Amino acid sequence: MRKYVLQKRGAIASDAQRKPGSSLTAAAKAEVDYLLQRLARKDPRAAL
Repeated sequence: MRKYVLQKRGAIASDAQRKPGSSLTAAAKAEVDYLLQRLARKDPRAAL
């Protein structure tokens, strides 16, 4: 999740993981996006 958020904010180019790590599923990415949107309502630093 951490690398996905950093990639969404433009801090890194890719959210790819080295082995044995696995990438986030589409559902997990959607959940992270949803949570960031909710957080952005209270904290403008969370807006993407």
